[in-house]
This record gives sequence, C-alpha cells and structure tokens, in this order.
Amino acid sequence: MKKVKQLILLILVSFVSACSQTPQDKAEDAAVRFSKAMYGLNFDEAKEFCTPDAEKILVFIASNTNYEDINTLKKAGDVKVSVIESTVYPGDSTATVKLKISNYVELNMMGSKPTIEKEKVEKVDLVRINDKWLVDLHN
Repeated sequence: MKKVKQLILLILVSFVSACSQTPQDKAEDAAVRFSKAMYGLNFDEAKEFCTPDAEKILVFIASNTNYEDINTLKKAGDVKVSVIESTVYPGDSTATVKLKISNYVELNMMGSKPTIEKEKVEKVDLVRINDKWLVDLHN
C-alpha cells in the first residue's frame, strides 16, 4: 500500500510541475526544440514549432538540402542548443529567445559546400497561438 501511495504522489508531483511551466519556460522549450530539429535537418519535426508562414520557409530550405548537407551533418554529430536569455513581452503573446547553437552545419544555398561550424548566437522570435508557442521567421 505504501508503494501505491508513493507512486500516486510521484505522478501528482510530475503533473503539477508540468502544469506550472511559465510562459517563458514554454517559449524557451519551443525555441530549443525548433532549433535542434532545424539545425539537425529534421524539417518535419521543426514544422511542428512554426507559424504557417515560417513553415513555407522551412519547405524552401528543405527542398534545397541535399545528400552532401546530410553527410556533413552526420560527420558533425549532434547539434547543441542552449538558452542564453529570453523575454516574454507584455500580454504574453510574443517572445524572443536568444540561443547558443553549437556544432551545426552551415548550409549554403548558393552551391558552395556545407561547413561544420563551432558556435553562433541565434535570436528566435515566437508568437503564442492557441496557447502554443510557435517560431515566427519573419525577420
């Protein structure tokens, strides 16, 4: 009986902590998940975190990605993404997350070879639609 109570308590604590994420936490999570998918060339997963307009840009990038890009990504290994800072603006409907992207492949749409880059800082703008944070690639 004691183990059942512990299990129920564990489930309850997990549920409460998941529900207690702030808008800032949720925006950061969406930005990180989008960036890992995007820089990992997993465009289908990245689309889940985009506005419809941003999805069109992803489709364009995906259509210009080739085997050389994918092979370069395999050589690079896993992309690392971490939050530097974030801001949720008044009204809680827009946010900006500044990320550090490490060990990523820089694609070149002009025919040059892709390169493995060590690190860059990326600003990700998000909008909240139907209580879901979505990346807005308007800039």
